[in-house]
Amino acid sequence: MTIDEAISTACADVGIAPPLGRLDFGRWLKTSTLSGPNGRGDGRVMIHDACVTGFNWQTGQSSTVWLKDANSPAVRKQIRQDIQKQQADRIRRTQEAASIAARIVAAAELRTHDYLAAKGFPDELALVVDASAVAKIGGRYLVPDVGGAAVVVPARIGTAVRSVQLIWESGEKKFLANGEMGGASHRIATGRDCWHCEGFATGLTLRAALKALRLNASVLCCFSAANVETVTRGAQGKAYIATDNDKPQPLLEGFGAGEFYARRSGVPYLLPPSVGDDLNDIHQRDGLFAVQGLICDFLKGAHR
Repeated sequence: MTIDEAISTACADVGIAPPLGRLDFGRWLKTSTLSGPNGRGDGRVMIHDACVTGFNWQTGQSSTVWLKDANSPAVRKQIRQDIQKQQADRIRRTQEAASIAARIVAAAELRTHDYLAAKGFPDELALVVDASAVAKIGGRYLVPDVGGAAVVVPARIGTAVRSVQLIWESGEKKFLANGEMGGASHRIATGRDCWHCEGFATGLTLRAALKALRLNASVLCCFSAANVETVTRGAQGKAYIATDNDKPQPLLEGFGAGEFYARRSGVPYLLPPSVGDDLNDIHQRDGLFAVQGLICDFLKGAHR
């Protein structure tokens, strides 16, 4: 199998378009998904000396196709050298991103925010940073045209801040380029059991409902469905997932992304009954008591 054939196969497996232009080795090449305009830039392809990997950012799905003996020893050696250089560059970029993330967190201050008010938490104090500071520290690409201020959600691996998620008043979310997100999370509650979810607002609703039920539990926001699975691998004690009920995807065996990765984790998971909902949607529409009821029913089934 040639490199071009492996690229075509890996991309087709995860529903992305093959990348255009120069095919660099050992770094993620940006492309688009096949889901239309909303998937522009959400595909990635990595070419190694022995394999090609395609990744769909929207679904979190990846596919690796092995090249076997398609390249000569000299070509494979050159590719390995290119990859080593790219890996060194990638480490440098993630370290730079971690430094930028730490500076954004340091520039933020605790205050209320319109996004949190819209999600049902008008009095919640969160780290908030103004657009001017974000642009100065991290770059203009992180700031929407309307400016304003963003909620800063630190992404930690262990105790170290590796990146940040910025949530603007409109709900638009931005991540640092080259920030290390795999296995990262943000803790908003500490307790005996550990609940995992994707979004910050979902985590706040989960924390409020668990507190109202007098359940002592940790809550970790993991930023994406695929990363929820990754973070749960390191969970200690009883672990649960409060997943989003995403639209079913053919590439994910007919499940939504949230349920697909929750099922794959092997951890008991709570799935809202309606497609398109997360726990915060239910909280806003039906009240916190409705969320408490879902949690109670779920825990009864999980402990049978």
